[in-house]
Amino acid sequence: MIKFIGLLTRKEGMSVEDFQRYWREVHGPIMARTPGMRRYVQSHAVPESYAGPNPPPFDGLAEAWFDSRAAFEAAQRSPQWQAGTPDARNFLASSRNLLTTEVPIIDAYATPLERQSMVKYVSFLTRKEGMSVEAFQRHWRDVHAPLIVAELTALRRYVQCHPLPETYAGASPPPFDGIPEAWYESMEAARPARRPEGQPRPPSAMLADAANFMKAGSLPSMIVREVIMIE
Repeated sequence: MIKFIGLLTRKEGMSVEDFQRYWREVHGPIMARTPGMRRYVQSHAVPESYAGPNPPPFDGLAEAWFDSRAAFEAAQRSPQWQAGTPDARNFLASSRNLLTTEVPIIDAYATPLERQSMVKYVSFLTRKEGMSVEAFQRHWRDVHAPLIVAELTALRRYVQCHPLPETYAGASPPPFDGIPEAWYESMEAARPARRPEGQPRPPSAMLADAANFMKAGSLPSMIVREVIMIE
């Protein structure tokens, strides 16, 4: 099974509240009629995250599962999917898309209904310059993931979304090399623990390893809540 991920930015001048309501109540039901769509979840940026110094890089993630890439491409050609294209202009400024496979690392709470009360931390990874897609995905999955699990003990579910390697050869390669998704019981659990003023960060094998496979610099991230459209 593959997962389509759309990284959505709301229309200029539209409030977060109006964006989320339109996406959930108008656009979502249009797209949910798409044939072959096995599951459809909207991930809405939590409203309180807009008030901080680092607002979310996107307003939401549209996530839809299909049996195969061929099934996804057939869905794109369907009248139901096509009906959503003109409607997107009513609430979106832009959308950046990926086709991915999911790699479950902590495979608990497998269905959206089981984790409906949780929040989800999402970040957007770019591989180290000169590193192949294959080497990046292997290191992220086999080396970095165990470090994440060992250090972030509040994690309840953790999934890596790996772009399909063949999509790098197309006209529109993936905008990111990986999207990790991590579920927590609450906003407080998802936020890094605060340290007393002046206290150094404790040693972290997870943070040290990031330099081995990820591009140096800022790591875009956001906290979202899932809205189930098709379970």
